[in-house]
Amino acid sequence: MNSNPFSDTTIRRIERFQWWHQHRTKFIFIILTIISILIISFALILKFVILKSSKSDITTTTTSTTTTSTTSYQQYVWRDTGNLVNARYRHAASVLNDGRVLITGGLGSTYQLRTAELYDPSAGTWTLTGNMNIEREFHTSSTLTNGKVLVAGGEASRGYQDTAELYDPSTGVWTFTGPLEYARSEHAATVLLNGKILITGGYNGRVYLDNAELFDISTETWRNTTSMNSGREHHTASLLKDGRVLVVGGSDSRTAELYDPLTEVWKYTGNMTIGRQSHTATVLANGKVLVIGGSHDPTSRAELYDPTTETWTVINGSKDIRFDHTASVLTNGQVLIAGGYAVDDLITTELYDPSTGNWITTGNMSHTRTDHIAATLTNGKVLVAGGYDRGAKSTTELYEPL
Repeated sequence: MNSNPFSDTTIRRIERFQWWHQHRTKFIFIILTIISILIISFALILKFVILKSSKSDITTTTTSTTTTSTTSYQQYVWRDTGNLVNARYRHAASVLNDGRVLITGGLGSTYQLRTAELYDPSAGTWTLTGNMNIEREFHTSSTLTNGKVLVAGGEASRGYQDTAELYDPSTGVWTFTGPLEYARSEHAATVLLNGKILITGGYNGRVYLDNAELFDISTETWRNTTSMNSGREHHTASLLKDGRVLVVGGSDSRTAELYDPLTEVWKYTGNMTIGRQSHTATVLANGKVLVIGGSHDPTSRAELYDPTTETWTVINGSKDIRFDHTASVLTNGQVLIAGGYAVDDLITTELYDPSTGNWITTGNMSHTRTDHIAATLTNGKVLVAGGYDRGAKSTTELYEPL
């Protein structure tokens, strides 16, 4: 008699269950392995076959965009260089014939400065040179054809200046030259094609000046030339390619005048659309003059002056409203606008491309600044130095190719 309480069928079911229980882990592992292989295979097909063409297109587009950006505005960067010995703003700068940059005067933390400094582009350092005889701010500085530098006018602790002095880079010494006919500050100076220096306008503590005078480097003396039609200060005076001088704005004026050195005659030329002072005017490679910003009604509006037609054209404005900024021509013909003031001191910079008429936002400076100087070096870099941001600044930086 069989003592097993289960039937044969039940026993077979139990045996099959036991077999499955013993082998199910292996089956599950095999199934999961197969599924994993299928998923990986599908992913590889998707990556290398289906998306290959699409990915190639995306890469091409990205590369094209990067190339365009590099060509337009990523070819230059800002880099700190050595600090000034004396922090200053409202100073002046001249590029010497040997490539060094001479910084003069300005306002320090509490008073006007007599000190002058030299920047050596090869070393990236500043060193003191001989002091001027008179401290001054809002003066002008001009490199003469004989290599010396003429500093004229400005404000000093003793009042508005008619003094002028010459700096000799070979000795580092300043010497007085003949005095200006009129004391003035916030005027403009232009080196003419004949080597003489034209001084225009300014302020003497009482009125905006309309008079102009010429400095003769051979005699180191000043003489009056004919007066402008309007008194003006914080204006610009640009040497045109034909030798004439374009004076623009100042004292919130919309007017512009042309000076002919051959006849010493002034005449009004077309008016701008708005009054400006503390703006910039830059002569482009095509001979036109780009005028940016100004503080009459602080503006981002830009205008182009065409000397051949003697007319103004309103063009696309810059991104930022600004005045007391700087404008520098790069070796590629673009114009670099840097810093200045709007609601506050600015750190932003922009590029104007004359070939397209467009503005390009480029990288910010390392330091906020207004009332600074900018000098285009012989190596094509642009040096920005000093300025004001809640106090006189000693920082300087270079805008240079990557």
